[in-house]
Amino acid sequence: MATVADVRCTAEFIRSLRDAGMESVRINSAHVDADTFRHMVDVIRGVDADIKILMDTKGPEIRTTALPSPVMVAAGDEVCFESGSEESAAGHVFIAAAGVEQYLRAGQEILFDDGELRFEVRSVDGTKIRCRALNHGVMDSRKTVAFPGVEIPSLPAVSERDRRNILLAVETGIDMIAHSFVRSAADLLEVRALLGDSHISLYAKIECLEGLRNLESIADEADGLLVARGDLGTQIALPEIPGVQFRVAMLAAEKGKPTILATQILQSMLTKQTPTRAELSDIALAVAEGFDRLLLCGETAQGDYPRECVEILSETINQTSRIPWRLSTTI
Repeated sequence: MATVADVRCTAEFIRSLRDAGMESVRINSAHVDADTFRHMVDVIRGVDADIKILMDTKGPEIRTTALPSPVMVAAGDEVCFESGSEESAAGHVFIAAAGVEQYLRAGQEILFDDGELRFEVRSVDGTKIRCRALNHGVMDSRKTVAFPGVEIPSLPAVSERDRRNILLAVETGIDMIAHSFVRSAADLLEVRALLGDSHISLYAKIECLEGLRNLESIADEADGLLVARGDLGTQIALPEIPGVQFRVAMLAAEKGKPTILATQILQSMLTKQTPTRAELSDIALAVAEGFDRLLLCGETAQGDYPRECVEILSETINQTSRIPWRLSTTI
């Protein structure tokens, strides 16, 4: 499965990925409007009606607002975060969630874009959260924000934007919805109420602590499970991620539910034409664990070598699948 951004969604691009081995497309609804989504679905189906289409919802996640252009950030730079819906700017980034400043204190961390950028809170002055960058990187539009160890009051399971997008998914008749930041089976029931008698399969994205605590009941209610390792890595210690991945795969196998594994599958190929050997072993492990789909994210949405990523992923899956073994729950 490959993520396709609206700016790349041409018949030529979709055809090239399909010919390289892509079987399914993910569209992130956080980055497209309704007309763009309809156009993307039409383009994908125009190339091959057998390509499965998955929509990500936003769910109860927290993102920044749009930036006019990417901004380079160096360690030590001062950046001000603030709740609001206004357009962000260099040095002043708005968080699209109300009142987060109430729950932050000096010394706490803010993780931007799955932790690609880390900030330390220096002070909270009214609505302004003044921070210092702990590493260097690039800030871009509408990226996730996480506050490790900080309890932010619960956001609605289905936002108004999500409600519109779920109804749009029903209208266009896509194949799958992956609901983000699922915390309990009740979150999924809210989505199901909007799906009605649609044939759309509902996947629960496993990427937050509450979701892990309620994993069994979530797996019972969901049609499938998606392990989103990016945001998960801002919620738990990084060394715990492989164990969670294994746990989800085994639970899904026991319950007969399909699974998707996402994030940093071929991260090095965002800018390099060949993968690391560790990435290939990661793919092989996912196959052995029984994951049904592996999802490329930034690699195909914005990376320099999208077709090569799909070719390498497809071939590694095929080669590994020829080995007559799967990991056992007794390991």
